[in-house]
Amino acid sequence: AKLMSIFPTEPSTSSVASQYEELECLYAAVGKVIYEGLTNYEKATNGSPSSLFGTLWILKSACVNNASYIDRLISVFMRTLQKMVREHLTPAAAAGEGTAMSSDLIILSLDLIKTRVAVMSAEMRKNFIQVILTQLIERSPDAKILKAITRIMEEWIKIKGPMAVNATPTLKEKAHLLTKLMHFTEKRFPDDNELNAQFLELVNYIYRDESLRGSELTVKLEPAFLAGLRCGQSHIRAKFVEVFDQSIRRRLYDRLLYITCSQNWESMGTHFWVKQCTELMLAVADRSSPVSSHSQLSMLPSITQVINLADSRDKMAFAMAMRVKEEPMDVEGEKQEEDMEIDIELTSSDEGKSKDTSGREEVSKGDLRHQLSVLTNRHGKFLESLKEVKTISFLTAVSQLCHYSTQLAHCTWVELFPRLWKVLSERQQQHLAGELGPFLCSGSHVFQKECQPSAIHTFVEGISRCVPPIPIRPCVLKYLGKTHNLWHRSSLMLEQSAFESGFSSQSKNKQTHEYYEQEGVTPPQQETLDMLSELYSLLREEDMWAGLWQKRCKFPETATAIAYEQQGFFEQAQTTYEGAMTKARQDHNSSSASPNIIPEYRLWEDHWIRCSKELNQWDLLMEYGSSKAHPNPHLVLESAWRVPNWASMKDALVQLLTVIQVEQSCPKEMAWKVNMYRGYIAICHPEEHHLNLIERLVEMSSSQSIKEWRRLPLIVANIHVPLLQAAQQVIELQEASQIHTGLQPANIGRNSSLHDMKAIVKTWRNRLPLIADDLSHWSDIFMWRHHHYNAIVSAYEGHVQHDPQSSNHSMLGVHASAHSIIHYGKIARKHGLIGTCLDSLSRIHTIPSVPIVDCFQKIRQQVKCYLQMSGVMGRNECMQGLEVIESTNLKYFTKEMTAEFYALKGMFLAQINKSEEANKAFSSAVQMHDTLIKAWALWGDYLENIFTKDRLIHLGVSTITCYLHACRHTNESKCRKYLAKVIWLLTYDDDKGTLAEAVDKYCIGVPHVQWLPWIPQLLTCLIRNEGKTILNLLSQVGRVYPQAVYFPIRTMYLTLKIEQRERYKSGEVGAGVPRTTSPSVSGKAPHHGPSATASSSLPPTTQLGASLAASSQADPADAVSQGAGGGSGTDAGQIRATAPMWRCSRIMHMQRDLHPTLLSSLEGIVDQMVWFRENWYEEVSRQLQQGLAKCYSVAFENRTAVSEAKITPHTLNFVKKLVSTFGVGVESVSNVSSTFSSAASESLARRAQQTSQDPVFQRMKTQFTTDFDFSVPGSMKLHNLISKLKKWIKILEARTKLMPKSFLIEEKCRFLSNFSMQTAEVEIPGEFLLPKHNHYYIKIAKFLPRVEIVHKHGTAARRLYIRGHNGKIYPYLVMNDACLSDSRREERVLQLLRMLNHFLEKRKETARRNLQFTVPRVVAVSPQMRLVEDNPSSLSLLSIYKQRCAKKLMEHDAPISRYYERLLMVQARGAQASHQVLRDILKEVQTNMVPRTMLKEWASHTFPDATDYFHFRKMLSQQLALMGFVEFVLHLTRLNPEMLYVSQDCGQLHASYFRFDINDASGDLDANRPVPFRLTPNISDFLTPIGVNGVLTSCMIAAARCFVQPNFKLDSLLRAVLRDELIYWHKKKQDEMHVGSTQPQDMDGEVLITMVNKAVNAIMTRLQNLAQFEGGESKVSTLVAAANSPDNLCRMDPAWHPWL
Repeated sequence: AKLMSIFPTEPSTSSVASQYEELECLYAAVGKVIYEGLTNYEKATNGSPSSLFGTLWILKSACVNNASYIDRLISVFMRTLQKMVREHLTPAAAAGEGTAMSSDLIILSLDLIKTRVAVMSAEMRKNFIQVILTQLIERSPDAKILKAITRIMEEWIKIKGPMAVNATPTLKEKAHLLTKLMHFTEKRFPDDNELNAQFLELVNYIYRDESLRGSELTVKLEPAFLAGLRCGQSHIRAKFVEVFDQSIRRRLYDRLLYITCSQNWESMGTHFWVKQCTELMLAVADRSSPVSSHSQLSMLPSITQVINLADSRDKMAFAMAMRVKEEPMDVEGEKQEEDMEIDIELTSSDEGKSKDTSGREEVSKGDLRHQLSVLTNRHGKFLESLKEVKTISFLTAVSQLCHYSTQLAHCTWVELFPRLWKVLSERQQQHLAGELGPFLCSGSHVFQKECQPSAIHTFVEGISRCVPPIPIRPCVLKYLGKTHNLWHRSSLMLEQSAFESGFSSQSKNKQTHEYYEQEGVTPPQQETLDMLSELYSLLREEDMWAGLWQKRCKFPETATAIAYEQQGFFEQAQTTYEGAMTKARQDHNSSSASPNIIPEYRLWEDHWIRCSKELNQWDLLMEYGSSKAHPNPHLVLESAWRVPNWASMKDALVQLLTVIQVEQSCPKEMAWKVNMYRGYIAICHPEEHHLNLIERLVEMSSSQSIKEWRRLPLIVANIHVPLLQAAQQVIELQEASQIHTGLQPANIGRNSSLHDMKAIVKTWRNRLPLIADDLSHWSDIFMWRHHHYNAIVSAYEGHVQHDPQSSNHSMLGVHASAHSIIHYGKIARKHGLIGTCLDSLSRIHTIPSVPIVDCFQKIRQQVKCYLQMSGVMGRNECMQGLEVIESTNLKYFTKEMTAEFYALKGMFLAQINKSEEANKAFSSAVQMHDTLIKAWALWGDYLENIFTKDRLIHLGVSTITCYLHACRHTNESKCRKYLAKVIWLLTYDDDKGTLAEAVDKYCIGVPHVQWLPWIPQLLTCLIRNEGKTILNLLSQVGRVYPQAVYFPIRTMYLTLKIEQRERYKSGEVGAGVPRTTSPSVSGKAPHHGPSATASSSLPPTTQLGASLAASSQADPADAVSQGAGGGSGTDAGQIRATAPMWRCSRIMHMQRDLHPTLLSSLEGIVDQMVWFRENWYEEVSRQLQQGLAKCYSVAFENRTAVSEAKITPHTLNFVKKLVSTFGVGVESVSNVSSTFSSAASESLARRAQQTSQDPVFQRMKTQFTTDFDFSVPGSMKLHNLISKLKKWIKILEARTKLMPKSFLIEEKCRFLSNFSMQTAEVEIPGEFLLPKHNHYYIKIAKFLPRVEIVHKHGTAARRLYIRGHNGKIYPYLVMNDACLSDSRREERVLQLLRMLNHFLEKRKETARRNLQFTVPRVVAVSPQMRLVEDNPSSLSLLSIYKQRCAKKLMEHDAPISRYYERLLMVQARGAQASHQVLRDILKEVQTNMVPRTMLKEWASHTFPDATDYFHFRKMLSQQLALMGFVEFVLHLTRLNPEMLYVSQDCGQLHASYFRFDINDASGDLDANRPVPFRLTPNISDFLTPIGVNGVLTSCMIAAARCFVQPNFKLDSLLRAVLRDELIYWHKKKQDEMHVGSTQPQDMDGEVLITMVNKAVNAIMTRLQNLAQFEGGESKVSTLVAAANSPDNLCRMDPAWHPWL
C-alpha cells in the first residue's frame, strides 16, 4: 500500500499499468491476482467467502490512496459482491460459522465502493442501491452490517460542496434507503440501542440541517422522527423534542390544534403517544413563576408551632433550658409558608432535631442555646433557598417521568387536559371541539385498539372531565365505545348528554292516549337515545335498556312488552309485540309514519325474534329469515341447524361468506360464530363430511373469540356471557368431532372408541349451563348434543349386521337424548315457560324405545307443569294433572317411582278437597318407599293443614313425625322449611308436652347438621317449658358441632344470669335490704377466682367454668350459682339459678367433658377479647351519641311545639346515669364485670386505674358534671340538652383523634398472638351459621399481630384480622354492645336474610341479575360483645355525607338544626307548620346545604374509572332494591344513613341494626310510614332515572316473584323467626311491668299463635302485592314513586336525612 502511495498507478484508461517499468510487472500481477480471485469466487458454485479474504485485502491496500483504482474492476467486483450478499442472506449461512467473517468482508467491500457511485452505469447503480443495500437492510441477520450502512448513509448525507454531487447517490435514492432503514432497524433489532441511536442521530441531523429541512427526506422520515420522540434513551429523545418544540408556535391553542389536526399519529403504532403530547403542552408553561403549594395540607408547621404542640410540662422544661426569646422564631414561621413538597425530608429531619434538643437537660444551658440558634439559622437559610425554585423544573421532571410510566402519563394527561381547556377562550373552545370528533374517530388510531390503556382512551377520559362538557356526536361516542373499549365511558357521556337535554323530565302518563302524540324527542336527542340504547344492548345491560325504552317509547304496547320480557314472560311479550305491529300497520295505512318511530319498529322486530328464540320456535324463525323479500342469512344460519335443515344452512353460510369477502360487512364480533357454524356443517351435513377441517376451525373460532374478549371491559359482566357460552359451544364442537371419528366404519367396532364415546356423553351430562342462562343457550347446547346422540343410535343400529352387541350400545344414545329432552323441559318449566316445556316433553315420543326411567322423569315433569299452573290458574289444571297420573300405567315402574306418583296424586286430591282419598294416597306412597322425602313432606303439609284447624294433638304428633322423616335423607337447604314447621308446631303444645316429646323421639334419624341454622330458635325453646325435652336434642347437636352451640349458649347463660341478678337487686332494694357494696367498689372488686395468667398457653378453666361446676352438681331445683365475684361480698347472699340457667349449664358442661381443648381455647379467645374494650372517652362518646339519637326522636315526636319540648324521664335517667358513671363505664357498675373471667376484671381494674390517674379526665369530669346539672333553670328543655350533647360529642371526638389508631396484639393478648392450629382446631367465627360441606369449614390459622381501632356502627370497634387455614384473611370487628338482648333481634333478621339468599340463587330472574343479600356474619361471644364480619373498605352513608360536608366546611347536623329553627319561627307566630312549610324546608336544605348531587360527586370522585363507576352504580342499584324490598315487605325499622354500609370494593350494601319494627305496646308490626323505603333525592340522582326505572324496579319485582314461589314456603320460615321475636317482646314487656318480681311467665301459646299469624299475614300480603304482574304493570313502580316523592320525603324525621 505504501508503494502505491508513492508511485500511483495510471488511470484505468491508459494502456500501461504504470509509468515505472520496474513496477509495471508487479502491478499487473497484483491486478491479475485480484481479478482472478474475484472471478473464481464468482464462478465457483460453493466457494466460501473466506477464499476472498486475501483478494479483498490486496484490493483494499490498492485503493487506500487511489479510490478510483477499483473502477477498472467495477463490474466484476459488483457481481462478486452480489453473490456474497446472496450467500450472506441465505438461511444456511446464518446458521454457519462463517457469518462473522462474511459480514466483515461485505462491510469492507461496501467501504471500497461507497464513493464510486457516480462511476457506475445506471443499471449497475440501480442494482447496488435497490437490490444489494435494500436486501441487506431488510434481511441481514447481523446488526454490524446495518451499522455500517447507517455509517455510509451518514457520510453521504454530511458531504457538502461540489464533491457531494459526484460521490453520492441522488436525494431520491438516499430517501429510499433511509425509509428502508427506518422501517427495519427498530423492527428487526429493537434491543440494539447503539444501532438505533446511530440511526436516530442521523435523522435528527437531517431535521436540523438548513439545506435538508424542507426536502422530501423530512416528509418521508416523519415516522422515524416520531420514533425519535418515543425513543427510550433520554438524551436522544431530548434532541428530537427540541426540534419538535421549535417547530410549533408556543401557544396552548396552537399546540392543541396541532395534536388534533396536523399530526398523524398512525406511525406511532401501538406506542402510547400521550406522553409526547404531555411534553409538548408542559413545555409552554411560564418559566419564571416560583413554585407554590396547591393546598395548605402539605405545609409543615414551623419550629415555633412544633414547640407549642408539646404538653405543658415539656414546654416548661424546654423554655427553662433555652431561655431564648421567642420573637426571632416567628420570622421563620412566616417564611415557612412558601414551603413546597420538594425536600420535605430535609425539613422534617430538622424538626426532629429540634424536638430532640428539648430532652438534653444535662448539657450546659449555654451550649444548648448556641445549638438552637445554629439550628434556626440553618432552617432559615434552607427556606430562603426554596424561594428560588421555579415551577418549570417540576413540570419538566414530570414530563420526563411520564416516559417511564404509562400509568403516570395517563393520569397526568387526564388531570391536565380539563385545566388547559379552561384556559382557552370561548372561540378557541368551539373551534377545537369541532376538530375533536373527527380526530377521535379517525382511522389512524386503529393500532391503538388493542392497547391498554390506549391513547384514545386517555383522550376521551380527559374530555369527559371538562367543564362545560365538550359536545361530541353520539354516533362517534358509540363508535369509540365499541372499538376502543370505552364501553362504559361512552355510556356515561351519552347518559349525561341525554339528561342535560331534559330527557328525564318528560314523564309520560300512560292512561291518557291510546297512542302518544309525536311530542318530546327532538332529533339530536333522538340520536343520543338511539346510540345509548344500542350501547346498553351491546353491553347486555337489559335492565338499563328497558328503563330507557319504557321512558321514551311512543306506543304503550312497547312498554308493556318490554316489562314482560324483563321478567322472562316471553310468551306474553311475543303476543304484545305482535299486537303492537298490527296496530302500527293500521296507523300506517291511514297516515304516514314519522321517521322518529323507525327505531321502535326495529325494536319490535329484534325483540320478537328474541322471544321466538327463547320460546324455541326455530322453524318459524327459519321461515322468517329465508323470506324472499328480506333474506336474513344470519338468522337462517342460527335456526337451520336446529330444525335440522343442513342444505339451507350451507346456502346461508355461502351467502354470508361471499358477502363477507365482497363487502367485508360481517361484524367482527360474529367471526367466531361463522367459523363455528362452518364446523357444524363439516360434521353434520350428510353430503359433506370433513372431519379433518374441524381442528383448524376450532382453533380459528377460539382464537377469534379470545380476541373479542380482549375488546371487552376489564370487569367481567353480562357483556362477557356470550363469549363464555361460546367457549362451551366451541369445545363441544371439538368433542362432537371425536364422537364422529369413533363412529367411522373403520373404528366403530373398537372397544376404545366406545369407551371414549361414553366418557364424552358422561361429561356432557355433567356439564350443564346455569339456571341463569337464557333458554336459547340451553337449546343451543341440547339441540347440538341431540344430533350426535342420534348419530350414535343410527351408527350402531346400522352396524348390527356385523356385531349383534351394538344394539345395546345404541341405547347409550337413546337414553342420553331422552335425558336431554327432559332436562330441557325441566329448565323451561323453571323459567316459567310452561308451553315450551310441554312441547319439549312431547318430543320424547320421536325416540324409539324410551328407557323406563326416562318415561318416569317425563311424566314427573309434565305433572309438575300442571302443579305449577294450578297455583296460578286453579282447579282445572289440578284435574289435568290428576288425569296424567291416572292415565299412566304404573306396572312398568319401580317402587320408588310409583310411590312418588302416589304422593303427587295425594297433593292434587288435597287441593281439590278430597281429604280422605288424599290421606290414603300419601300413606300408600310412604309404605311403598320409606325414604321418599317428597311423600313424607307432602303428607306433613296435608296433616298440618288439618291439625291447625282441628287442634287434635295426635295429628300434631303425626305431622311432626312426617316432617322429621322428610329431613332424614335430604340436603340441609331442602330441610329448612320442614324444621321451621317443626319449631313452629311446638307453639301448639299441650300441658303434657306431647309435641315436644314427639320431637325428642323422632329427631334421632335427622342428621345434626340440619339443625345448625335453627340453633337460636332451639335456644328459645330451651328456656321455655318445652326446654326439658329440647335439652337432649341440643346436647346431641353440641356434641357434633361444639363451636356452633357453645357461643350462643354461653351468651344465653350469661344474659340469664345478669337478668337474674338485676331482679335480685331490685327485689332487694324493694324489700329494703341494705346494699352491701357501692358501685365504685364493684368495678374494682378484689379478685379471688383462679387467676389466669395471660402468658400461659391455655388459660385454666375460667371463672365461668367454676360457677358452672358448682351449679351443675347441685340439685337443679335449688341449684345455686356461686356468684362469680368469688367471696368479694359483691352479692348479698346467693342468687338462685333458674331452671333455664341450669339447662344451659348442663349442655355447656357436657360439651366441656367431650371437647376439653377446644372449649378451653374458645374460652381463652373470649377471655382475651376483653382487652378490646373501648377506653373511657370512646365509651362516653358512644353513650352521648345514643343519647343524642334518643333526644332527636323525642324532638321529632314533639315537633308540634318545639320550644315547649321537655326531656322525657327515660332520657333524664339515661343522662344522669352517664354523669354518675362518667368514664368508669355503665357496664362495670351493673356488675357485669364479675361474671366475666380473670382477664376481664384485670383489664377493667387497669382501665379504672389509668382513668383515675389521668389529669385530663379529672378536668373533664368536673366540667361534665356542671354542664349536665339538671337543677339549673332551663336545663330541662330538650333543645338545650341537644346542643350540650353535641358540644360534648365534639370534645370527645377531638380527643379520640389524638389516640393511636392501632395496637399490637402481643402487648396485651399473649394467648391470641401465640394461637395456631396446634393449639386447637377452631373454626373462624360464624362458619356454622349456614352449614356447608364438611371439607369446606375454614379454621383459624392465626390472629394477625395488628389490631386497628375503627369507628363503625356507632362505636369505636377493634378490627381483628384472622388468617384462615386456606390462607385468606378475614377481618372481624370486636364490638361492645350495651343493649343486651336487642342484638339478638338484629341477628334474627340476618338469619332470615341468610336463608332467603338460598332462594335467590334458585330462580332464573334473580340469579341472572346476581341478586344476593349481603349478610355479614355476626357471632355473639358474650352478652356485651359480638364479633362482626367486616369489610375494611366499607363505610356508612353517613360517613360519606360527613366527608362531603367537611369538604364544604359545613356542620353535618346543620340541616337538622335548621329544620327545628324553621318550625320554631312558624310556631312563634302561633301557627302550625303546614305541609307547604315542610316542603319549603326540604327545598331550602337541598339548595343551600345538601345538593342532590352529593352522592354522585362522591362516587365519581371515588371511582374515576368509568368501568368501576358503572359497575359500582349497578351493584348499588341492585342492592338498594333488595334493601328497600325487605324494609317494606318485612316491616323492618327505617333505614337511617348511619345504618347503611357501602362496600367501596364491590358496591355491596348491608344494614346494621335492621330489626322488625314491632310496636312496643301492642306487639304488631308497624306499617305506617311516609315512605316505604329509602330512595332519597341523592340516591335517585346517583342511580339516574333510567336506573331507578330499569334496574331498581325490575330487581324488586324479580325478588318479590322469587319469594312467592309456593314451594319455597316462605311463611313457615317467617313463623319460626317471628315466634322468637314475639316471645322476646313479651318477656321484655313483662320485665318492664313487674320490676324485680320472680321469673316472668312464658307467653301463652294461643296469644302467640294469633300474633305471629297476624304478622306473617301482613308480610305475605305485601309480598303478594308486589309480585302481582298483570299486564306488565306492577305495584313496585307505585312504591318507587312514593319513596321518591318530595311530598312524602318532607314528612320524615330530619334525623333520617331525607335530603341525603
